[in-house]
Amino acid sequence: MNKYFRIIIVLIFCFFSSICFSQDYLVTNENDTIYGKIEWKTNTTVYIENKDGKQRFRANEAKGFKRGDFKFSSVKTSIPEFLLEVKKGKISYYKESHLKSRFTLNYVRQVFLEYNDKIYPIDVDTNIKGSGFITNIFGDIQGAGQLEFYSSNFKWSFYQILGKEHTLYQLIKKNNYTFEDIELLVDLANISIENKSDFEKRIDTTLKSGYAQGYVIKKEKDTIFGSIKMNGRFVLSDKVNFISKSGTESSYDPKELIEFKINNRTYKNVQIKNKLKHLVEMIEGEISMYRDLKKGQSYLTKDFKEFIAVDKKEKYLELLKDKPEIYKRIIDNEYKYFEIKSIVKLYNNAPQQRTVVKNK
Repeated sequence: MNKYFRIIIVLIFCFFSSICFSQDYLVTNENDTIYGKIEWKTNTTVYIENKDGKQRFRANEAKGFKRGDFKFSSVKTSIPEFLLEVKKGKISYYKESHLKSRFTLNYVRQVFLEYNDKIYPIDVDTNIKGSGFITNIFGDIQGAGQLEFYSSNFKWSFYQILGKEHTLYQLIKKNNYTFEDIELLVDLANISIENKSDFEKRIDTTLKSGYAQGYVIKKEKDTIFGSIKMNGRFVLSDKVNFISKSGTESSYDPKELIEFKINNRTYKNVQIKNKLKHLVEMIEGEISMYRDLKKGQSYLTKDFKEFIAVDKKEKYLELLKDKPEIYKRIIDNEYKYFEIKSIVKLYNNAPQQRTVVKNK
């Protein structure tokens, strides 16, 4: 293959990669990919519009679609519905869409694991509160098309998927992880299936029951590695009970620390408009995203000096203008502020050069 032919191949590949990256799309049950503007109406219905017109697809008529950086898969829970694909692998993890009605009589907020064509629904509120080991000790199987449907909670789900003797399940049982670590747990479970030696490097089987791997950064900017006591869902009133690698035990008020980490959850204390805010890291990247633990307000930052609130005023859009193609895609497709995680990841993953945006 001569040099010029290789260059042409690379250019063609880049061209089509750019097209695929720059557009939303839907995949039909026949594996046809339709590119266009996604208009999402409910958790069960989506429209896609392009030069050929506008088409409607129900969740039983499509395998899924991509809007922004997020993919949504058609999964049959009680009915076929589009679920956010958070993690995809041997074990997959899905969340309900923001368009699912919360006003039905028996609505319970759930997330879902999928393994070997079986669905494991997990009740969110029950698991956040940490009440009980199992909601259904028998793991009742319910009809769900070709998928078997196992009623369970977070610990019971990993027990069924991994088995009683699996190292990761044993750590879950010892409360070295909570429901808030579920994305990390899915990653670790998939690694344990694919690469046992890599998995063993990522865990610590010597942790005391109820403690997680972590670190604290004090105001003197000293970073101390060790383990932090788990108190279920972390709240601001909690003390950070810490054991250093050397075995020294300490207790900190969260406000005394610049930063601390529990498993893969990072918490920071940041001054925003002369007020101390307690933030949890949602996304790390060119644009990082944080959420105020007390107010529920999200912030974006590029330099950790200015934190811009995510709200209907959309001032945060200014951060995106140095990647014009991404900015145009966000505007043209009318991505909303409640899709901010998808927007930020789309920007951070964009394979394009920035342009200098001059202040007016």
